[in-house]
Amino acid sequence: MSSLFSARTPLILCLSVVLIGCGDADTPKTDTAETDAPQTATDGKSTPTQQASKLVEQAIAQIKDQKFDEAIASLNKAVETDQQNAEASFQRAGILADVGQDRLALSDYSRAIEINPNDVRYRNMRGLFLLTRSQLDQALLDFDEAVRVDPKYIQAWNNRGLVKLAKTDFHAAIDDFNQAVQIDPTYADGFNNRGFAWFKMEVYDKALADFDKTLELRPGYVNALNNRGMLHLRLKQHRDAITDFSEAIAHDENNPKHYQNRMTAFAALGMDENAQADRNRIQWLLKLGQINNVVAQTPQKPDGYIQRASHLAEAGKHEVALVNYEQAIKLASDKASPWTSRAKYWLEQGDFAKAISDATKALETEFSHPALSIRGDAFLQQGDYDKAIADYTAAKRLDPSVAQAYYQRALQRRQQGNEAGFRSDFETARQLDPQIGQ
Repeated sequence: MSSLFSARTPLILCLSVVLIGCGDADTPKTDTAETDAPQTATDGKSTPTQQASKLVEQAIAQIKDQKFDEAIASLNKAVETDQQNAEASFQRAGILADVGQDRLALSDYSRAIEINPNDVRYRNMRGLFLLTRSQLDQALLDFDEAVRVDPKYIQAWNNRGLVKLAKTDFHAAIDDFNQAVQIDPTYADGFNNRGFAWFKMEVYDKALADFDKTLELRPGYVNALNNRGMLHLRLKQHRDAITDFSEAIAHDENNPKHYQNRMTAFAALGMDENAQADRNRIQWLLKLGQINNVVAQTPQKPDGYIQRASHLAEAGKHEVALVNYEQAIKLASDKASPWTSRAKYWLEQGDFAKAISDATKALETEFSHPALSIRGDAFLQQGDYDKAIADYTAAKRLDPSVAQAYYQRALQRRQQGNEAGFRSDFETARQLDPQIGQ
């Protein structure tokens, strides 16, 4: 299942100006990260170096489990225990960068480099950090130093190429991507990014060859599919473009960019219904993004989760919709709103028993016209007309659904031989809906 929302924004490792040409993030190999060699204490107790190394290992495990607050606490303690533990500062820098604490992140990256200047991962990641902040000249210095220290470090060659792409120095960028793929002929990012450079230079045959090679090495690679689709668009090969964008969507279904690009290709072929469907999907995704922002800004309030649940349910994303309803109820189980919202969901899904249960829980917290109305509708669908009418009356509803409840109860009363009850309910139903029963 594709991720529709995230509790934490990932580090984006590509510039907006070269977005469609960027490769994968060069993330640190946290599971094999080198830490300072531990020393053995003469009294049998662990030394500060050993203690700090253990804390770093603990933090890396916490990062993998997405327990970032706990990881920060572990890394803070590691730095306090051993101020020469470069890995602690390095790992902490990554978390700080992700949450927008740029000044502190840069300080930690720089500290790690100062402690261990020959670890090219540190140079490379600080370069990436600077690259994503559009500090291109400073980023270039880090990548220059990384490839000087380790001329076989392909990620640094690739990332230096991205800087040069951002500077529109396409020939120099191609030289760096050449270095990367010569070192590792299976390095898909290098071929993808070189293809993008050729694309920007309008050397389309070489761009296509590089995108094809990328997808041969890594089938389903979304960036390469999008890039090749854009190339097909440029060449007015619209059906080929649609094929590429459709495959990109299959792997990355919640990215509006792919729908926007495919919509352009559909429109060029006069496939208006398909184009409109993509346009609708774009609007849905943009609204989802807005709701996600509300949740991110107010994570302890139920309203955003309720909005997101309803929006997801509209698109048939029932599993994640229910997760959001559950989170809203967890945050405000003593309020009617989350219970009522989920009751409405169950009503729309035709699960009337669950709708009644949730509406009843809502009414146990506070009087609610919406909860009464929803429960009345559920009772009506179950054929419990007495309870439906009682809820409609309490909710002060007067509409065709209420008319239907009276009409059905009228028929039921006639079957029971209650002619007076039939006439009373039938008259009420006709007052609410003059066309009923005709």
